[in-house]
Amino acid sequence: MRFRIRSAALLVLAALGFPGCGPEPRRLSLPPERILLVVIDTLRRDHVAAYGASTRTPHLDALAERGQVFENAFSSFHQTTMSMAALFTGRTPSLDRGVGRERVDYTGRSWCGMLRFGGSEDPGDCIPESLPTLAGRLREAGYWTLGIASNLLLHRPGGYERGFDLWFEMSDPAPTAPETNLALRRALRERLHDKLFLYVHYMDVHDYARRDHAYASSVEVADQGVGQLLDILDREGLLDGTLVVVTSDHGERLAEQNFVEGVEGHNGNPSFDSLLKVPLIVSPPVFDDPDAVVRTDDLHRMILQVAGAEPGPAPDLAPGEVFLSELQYQTYRKGRWKSYRDRRTGQVHLVDLEADPGETRDVASRQPDVVATHEQRIDELAARLGTDAPAMELSQGDRERLDALGYIRMRRLGDGPR
Repeated sequence: MRFRIRSAALLVLAALGFPGCGPEPRRLSLPPERILLVVIDTLRRDHVAAYGASTRTPHLDALAERGQVFENAFSSFHQTTMSMAALFTGRTPSLDRGVGRERVDYTGRSWCGMLRFGGSEDPGDCIPESLPTLAGRLREAGYWTLGIASNLLLHRPGGYERGFDLWFEMSDPAPTAPETNLALRRALRERLHDKLFLYVHYMDVHDYARRDHAYASSVEVADQGVGQLLDILDREGLLDGTLVVVTSDHGERLAEQNFVEGVEGHNGNPSFDSLLKVPLIVSPPVFDDPDAVVRTDDLHRMILQVAGAEPGPAPDLAPGEVFLSELQYQTYRKGRWKSYRDRRTGQVHLVDLEADPGETRDVASRQPDVVATHEQRIDELAARLGTDAPAMELSQGDRERLDALGYIRMRRLGDGPR
């Protein structure tokens, strides 16, 4: 299989300055001819061999060997609609009302976390038209944009499709990688030219329990799907000159025992690191400092910068911060410390990720200064990212989509402040 970006496009001329938004890209003499963004739903970082796992992921490993592996990539939220909205808009999702622990309810209009930006009164308009999207910016830069949406929660209405020349929604609630790749191959026939932005979303790992598969086995199936995808592009003459970006929307809680019971799967509340640590592989290498903290919303800016497109928005968070505005918790991470403030009780839990990476011990009582600093910062971010938009009910259509993907329990979480 051939895979390269033409050498002229890899000449390093100077670093671009975009403070606070993850690693800086090298200035390319030419942008990539094509950008392939692969999202493997629910893929934990520690189940990819390039990160030291025993799972067999030869195709991801091959990309890593000729590219770069980011060791500190974090999901901006534990759930697809929020994290993909962060990736597509470059903004940090939030369910905060802007006052302390108060939150908005979880509906089809709030479930992408962008309610603070307004939009139409249509309850399906989750990503407001006021927010430029990744695909839209890339289309303005001359790319023909194609999205294969296999997760039902990203289907119209919602705004995720905005900016794509062709947006294909998989009708099966649990499509396999081969089915997704078949849809991509057919959709590619409609392209107007070969300067492409391709977004492909795989659901095999997400659906491991539904299919009665082991989690690791489903990861291997998704890896095979990535290999098949690259073969398709190679046969079409589209692999050379392509920048490949592989990541996940969030991870998965498996058999971990944490300091509080939490919720199984990827429903968060609170969001332990098993949900937040995601892989990020970029091939070939085009960024400086792959050890920098990269959030999902940072990836939005990174892709735009490499493509030479209009820059994305300034980060909502400071460098190195991770903040999740969840239904039941406000979760904040910076350096070795990670805190969880319970919206219902106001109690703040704290873990030391250096001494306790498994998040098994609450050390809040022994670190009052850290707790106070985190709580102040949580209040600042809640105010900055909050909204005063009126609450809305979850529609029947939204319920059906959530239920089909196992998310309906989220609606039952959090009886505390709203």
